[in-house]
Amino acid sequence: GSTYYTSEKKNKKDIVLNLPKEAKPLYDENESVQKLHALKFLYERGLTDEDILRYNLHYCLSGMYQNRIIIPSYDSDGVLNYCVGRDFYKGGMKYKNPPIPKDIIGFDLYIDWNQPIVLCEGVFDAIAIKNNSIPLFGKTILPKLYEKIIKNRVKHIIISLDEDAFDDSLKMIKKFFNSGISVNFVKLTETDPSELGYIKMIDKLDTSTEVNFKELMRMKIYGK
Repeated sequence: GSTYYTSEKKNKKDIVLNLPKEAKPLYDENESVQKLHALKFLYERGLTDEDILRYNLHYCLSGMYQNRIIIPSYDSDGVLNYCVGRDFYKGGMKYKNPPIPKDIIGFDLYIDWNQPIVLCEGVFDAIAIKNNSIPLFGKTILPKLYEKIIKNRVKHIIISLDEDAFDDSLKMIKKFFNSGISVNFVKLTETDPSELGYIKMIDKLDTSTEVNFKELMRMKIYGK
């Protein structure tokens, strides 16, 4: 069957990724039933045609990623560095990812490192937030992203993880504190950015306040 990536290597460290060979852009002129269902899935989550075009979203009609939306991530040079396959029908495994490490910088191509950066968990969260948002592909910050934040001397970060990642958020806040980076924390309850949508999420970002040392201690003690 098809694979999500090729093992073609420039050197021992680099794996050259490709989209699945069956992947078709969601902005093509094909009007298959699967494509209409994929678009419905995205529209219901608040994505726009502009989002679909900007993030180069694809879908698969067959192969290992049949009935999945393909969300690519590109590095600062426009080279594919990761992909997420999201099932747009209910049932089965929601996400199917390439068998490579997640230690990459999600959506790096779209990031302005001179501006505040928003860290969130998943690709749909980042797309919902839109502005300078990086998906962690999980709940922790991995070395390459942390190193690039330090290298680019990012001055301000906004952390917006799901409610069940509160302890992970605290660890990140402390890590950035120790690096001299100011942090705002967006407290989410019972929902994530992709469920809230752009308008409500931007309001939460705008009304979030910077976490000082006293507030960090309070959050550690009381857990909120």
